Amino acid sequence: MPDIRPFQIVHYSDKHAGELNKLITPPYDIISPAEQEAFYRVNELNVIRLVLGKQYADDSDDNNRYTRAGATLRKWLDEGALTRDERPGFAIYRMEFDQLGGGRGTIDGIIALVKVDDYGQGKVLPHEKTYKGPKVDQLNLLRACRAHFTPIHGLFHDYNEQVVNEYSKFIQGPPQQETVDANGTVHKVWVLYDEESIARIRKALESASIFIADGHHRYETSLAYKKEMIATGHDDPDGGHQHVMMYLTAMSHPGLTILPAHRMVKGLKDFELEKIEDALSPYFHIEELCFSEINRDDVSRKLVERIRSYSDVGGKFGMVVRGENCFKLLRLKDFSAVDSMMDSDIPSTLRGLDVTILREVIMNHGLGMDRENNEGLIEYTPLISEALNQVMEGKIQVSFILNPTRVDQMRAAAELGHKLPHKSTYFFPKLSSGLVINVF
Repeated sequence: MPDIRPFQIVHYSDKHAGELNKLITPPYDIISPAEQEAFYRVNELNVIRLVLGKQYADDSDDNNRYTRAGATLRKWLDEGALTRDERPGFAIYRMEFDQLGGGRGTIDGIIALVKVDDYGQGKVLPHEKTYKGPKVDQLNLLRACRAHFTPIHGLFHDYNEQVVNEYSKFIQGPPQQETVDANGTVHKVWVLYDEESIARIRKALESASIFIADGHHRYETSLAYKKEMIATGHDDPDGGHQHVMMYLTAMSHPGLTILPAHRMVKGLKDFELEKIEDALSPYFHIEELCFSEINRDDVSRKLVERIRSYSDVGGKFGMVVRGENCFKLLRLKDFSAVDSMMDSDIPSTLRGLDVTILREVIMNHGLGMDRENNEGLIEYTPLISEALNQVMEGKIQVSFILNPTRVDQMRAAAELGHKLPHKSTYFFPKLSSGLVINVF
């Protein structure tokens, strides 16, 4: 059973309630250098100084982005910019956001501490691969700060809506924290202290599996830190290193939204479009949608419409190549024809997923990329406009547009113990860093 606990929540003090929008950030891994600089400028108490500090040429072992984050955290706690609740509780976190198809959506859940164990041992299950670089970075930060600044997003089956019904009783009044981020998403936080309600929620979750939706790198970092601490004699079962902060939402929540993570590839040697098309043409119909400067936007919309028309079938991708004035629409001819090209450890039920076909057939076979050693060659974005513009501006060699992975596909991979390609999902909206903090 997963060990889920309330905790003494750390948050910005009430005197900063009116400026929370200037203090929070998105998760560290989607913050661009320009955004990092903007967050630094907007307020001297912005949490960017903790989650993604600046690096300088004269950084040393004793003075670097991680040691500065640790010192800053302690200073803010000592001076009262951040405060710690006296009583342990669950944070109830709701986001209200603009839906891509129009209208407003809402998603909510609870933020709690979850015991960190090897995948499967504590019923916490992953669904996608991770890169080494971000885990090294996050481990250094965890060592220096002994804190979690952004909740990992986990999903669970809420049978008969026991958990939602329990915490919903406590969000009728005004929230303890409320702010609006730069994307127009409203973030609201209430804190549930009632011990009987907490016990009922823990009881409802004791047999649940938790599927990591977002935050695989941070979970694996917390696991590495726990093992490191135990190896040095810190084996207290209630020690702070034993748990990680997670945002738990019902898998059936109507507001749960997954966007596609479009791929932007750079740094490939001997990149030749003709060779790529020769390698892919036996398996894909390749259609050109040509454009001029005048009608590029119209043609790109047509490309997206054509791709989305295959969202229930799969096997359809957009390919945008630097220097070309035609978008390429790739449509798989026969799913069974590419089965033999798949890595042998991929379960048969997952071989038809777009993220699998893209990695195994298009990127590995067509572009000659190594499926395991491609860190630094691929960037990801949920925005089609960014995937297109990066190519048109010459910053990226080729972008691939695809449909999003569905929740049921993510769940199937996790239950089969198989990790999908890196960044197979992009859950939206993103949780904020800084509203709910765990310091141990």
